[in-house]
Amino acid sequence: MMEEYLDFPEFIDKVQGLIEMGLYDEALAQLNEYTKINSAEWEIYYLYSRICTEQNLPEEAVSYLHKGLHLDKTNVDCLLGLYYAYSMMNQTKKGSKYLLRAYKLNPENETVLLSLVWYYTEINETQTAIQFFELLQNRGTTNPDAYRNGALAYQRAGQYDNAEQCFKTALKLNPDFDEVRDLLADHYMMLEQTAKAIELYQEALEKSPRNIRILSRLIFCYSQSDQTEHATVLAKESIRLYPNSPIGYIDMAYIHLNLNEFSEAIEYAERALDISPLDQEAFRILALCYSGKKDLQQSKLAFEKAISLDETNSEIIRDYYHHLRESGQYQLMEYWINKAISIESPHCMEDYWFLADYHREKGDDLKSLHYLKLAYKSMPSEKELIPPIVDILIDNGHTGFSIPFLLHYVKKSGWNEVMNGFLQHKRLKGKPAQEGLRCLRFFGQRTPDYRRYIFKVYFRKFTIISSIFLMALAVLPCYLLFGTTGALGVAIVCVISSILFTAIRFLALKEIWGFRKLIHVFS
Repeated sequence: MMEEYLDFPEFIDKVQGLIEMGLYDEALAQLNEYTKINSAEWEIYYLYSRICTEQNLPEEAVSYLHKGLHLDKTNVDCLLGLYYAYSMMNQTKKGSKYLLRAYKLNPENETVLLSLVWYYTEINETQTAIQFFELLQNRGTTNPDAYRNGALAYQRAGQYDNAEQCFKTALKLNPDFDEVRDLLADHYMMLEQTAKAIELYQEALEKSPRNIRILSRLIFCYSQSDQTEHATVLAKESIRLYPNSPIGYIDMAYIHLNLNEFSEAIEYAERALDISPLDQEAFRILALCYSGKKDLQQSKLAFEKAISLDETNSEIIRDYYHHLRESGQYQLMEYWINKAISIESPHCMEDYWFLADYHREKGDDLKSLHYLKLAYKSMPSEKELIPPIVDILIDNGHTGFSIPFLLHYVKKSGWNEVMNGFLQHKRLKGKPAQEGLRCLRFFGQRTPDYRRYIFKVYFRKFTIISSIFLMALAVLPCYLLFGTTGALGVAIVCVISSILFTAIRFLALKEIWGFRKLIHVFS
């Protein structure tokens, strides 16, 4: 009966509770019934939009949110809802105008600020994202979502220590934040700190020993760190605890796949499909196994089936275009690469890097450099993109253009085996290049000493210039006090000082000859 809905705030709370429990049909029925009496409240349309977004129907959500915004043109919830709905449709730029409007109307709103952190990270303006996060942090936010968003911004900017600290803070604020735990584990795996990732899941498993999801993630970490025995024991335990779930069988299949034991992996994947006939990961494993066995037709069928179950899964699409390259199906490969880029844009570093490597292999350095540039723009913190860029520039005789990239790489990675390789490059055997590389090695291996050295060079220059300037100023009072003799004496001192300055400057430049261009570019 509608009498119970006349208290509007209680009605809204009840519908929100139904949505949070995943009871979307019940929530929808309640809203439909209420709108027969009253449809002039923005909250009604906002709740309709929430049901739509939870069911991955962003187009319908947008329609409802516009109706809500028509009733209250300054409503923050509707403005943010439009931003997220358009983002779900890969129309981030279109959605951003609503987010920026919300910020203009409510610059102090915490939800708006953390959304801005997310937005600027998504469009690769990481410094702006970090500024908004630090604003939230300075205000003493205790919202774990804020620290999650901040961590992603730091990670994309290459500030990995700050990213780790933010992930940890988010987990401390909400120990059940599974998404952040997974992101932190992935962060450790990316940095090849698998022991930390394993420890993270072991701690979580102690609190929830039968959690199949945590078990699966721990199995993955063991497998990626070549601890196959531990991974196998846990996968068998997962199957024993949950024999009617495909997850344990999928985990076991991946273990065998990593060992190139394709027949065993296929067996476990098929057992997973017996339980869940539309399991996307099972078809993905079958596709990879058949690809490993060079069964191109079966692999193609399995990949197409896996993609048909979720056409937005870029990871499976990437597996597919790798397979197509290995099997020489280049035209189809490029189609699927472009598909992955359209899904992941602007975060397409991996896809652009793949295209750069493909065209480099084909001898088209211009196209390869183009895609490396796009990859670097997508992920400026990825230092390993720099050596292939330098390789192409040097091989094509553009040694001068490679210098800023070399300095940037040494700043990020120090002097390492990659730089030792460049030291032996045939096009860098000239004296200026070798001098520059030696100075780079000094900079990369002994950065504090280098900075002290540069400070001394510029301090000497400053001291001499200052002295000459002061002596030049002294000419007039000396002339007035001592006549021509005094002025002439000061002038002689100035000339000698100028000669001395020129000599010291020449020696200083000679010491860093070949590296002065680097200083000029980055000063």
